[in-house]
Amino acid sequence: MRIPDLWPTSQPPTPRLETAGRQLLVDRALAAMLDLLLCYVVFVAPLVYIALLVSPQFGALGPVAVAISLALLVPINLTYTFLFEWKYSRTPGKVARSLMVTTAAGEPCTLRASAVRNLCRYIDGLGIPPVLYAVGLLTAGVSSTGQRVGDRAADTVVVRSGTATDANK
Repeated sequence: MRIPDLWPTSQPPTPRLETAGRQLLVDRALAAMLDLLLCYVVFVAPLVYIALLVSPQFGALGPVAVAISLALLVPINLTYTFLFEWKYSRTPGKVARSLMVTTAAGEPCTLRASAVRNLCRYIDGLGIPPVLYAVGLLTAGVSSTGQRVGDRAADTVVVRSGTATDANK
């Protein structure tokens, strides 16, 4: 898969609602990791680079500088995920794993649904290191549709997406 293939199209593929469930948890986690990596490389790393150019003392902070860059990653990733799910019903990570977010009725993700599900990531992300995101994993794991707290609050589900040819039928 090439990088341009990860960019979602404005016309979402056909959602396959019957695929919602716990069996997608690994793919969802892989998609989230890819999205985090993209956010770090595209947004956070350049900010850290600029900070090092402007103030070389930033690099001397060592672990504190790393903690600051990771703290920046959280709101950047939430904003990135919110915007992509609202506009395209999927992020580049979800495109790579053939996933998409829909309403429980199978409609594209709305502004409100994307906002609610992404704000609830702060609840889903609760846990004790090294098991961060324990609340999200637990709620998705016990839900027959694989819904985490954010999905339940927003009435959304993550499902497999149909192929591009399915969307054109």
